[in-house]
Amino acid sequence: MIDPSLIFIVMAFIAVGTVRRLWFWRARETPFYREGRLLCLAHRGVPSLAPENTLPSFQEAFTAGVDGIELDVMETADGVVIVKHDFDLEGTTDGTGYVWDTTYEQLSQLNAAHTWQGQIPKTRIPRLAEVLERLPANMIVNIELKSYHWRSTGLEAKVVALVRRNRLVKRTIISSFNPYWLLRVRWLEPELRIGYILSDVDVPWILRKPYFLNLVRPDLLHVGAEIVTPEMVIQAHRRGMQVIAWTVNNRPMIAYLKSIGVDGVFTDFPELVLSVDRES
Repeated sequence: MIDPSLIFIVMAFIAVGTVRRLWFWRARETPFYREGRLLCLAHRGVPSLAPENTLPSFQEAFTAGVDGIELDVMETADGVVIVKHDFDLEGTTDGTGYVWDTTYEQLSQLNAAHTWQGQIPKTRIPRLAEVLERLPANMIVNIELKSYHWRSTGLEAKVVALVRRNRLVKRTIISSFNPYWLLRVRWLEPELRIGYILSDVDVPWILRKPYFLNLVRPDLLHVGAEIVTPEMVIQAHRRGMQVIAWTVNNRPMIAYLKSIGVDGVFTDFPELVLSVDRES
């Protein structure tokens, strides 16, 4: 018969470990912090100069000299990881339907510059692999996972594999609204930095507050610029997390976020952020 005192000791250790994990933790130090400067991440490239989430858009970001790029990824019907924000095809291409019902071969025939009315030559929806292969040395990439399923579809594993293949683990942030996907990424590749996205609109109510923050223990907190507060930044920094605000496109907001200690911004106008940051 098992000694009751032994059972008590084991249960006590489990309880202490759980409490420490949920309430007494600090984020890992990230290599992305720039003291006194805002981290400038180009949101889907530079969508004011080229179609969002396309190779020309990312090239504009590279030319602008940003610290990194932000992009969105999802899977096609045949499991190819592509770079795209919306699941529907009508919004940014000359196609119809949804990404999850379309093969990559079919998607590759579409024009991702359709809404630019000939100002930009025909442009394909890129694969994540193509973008990672072109990422300049020392540049950061933030990859946001997007899926129409709450559960895992295997997208996390494919993204992690591509990041490893391109030797970008130390220069990559994986972000998501979905805490389960972030936990999966942490399990698949512990060295990857993860960003917990927080918003108060267009998401289920359960994701409008950081209820899962202590479970996920993210390295970065990605917060909608309209809900960032000085108190939020202070609390995040106490945990060792960096705060990245999105999407920041005007001078007053850039200056305000910097004044309250925000560490970086996602922006559609990286040259604006860089110029304001250098002025202050």
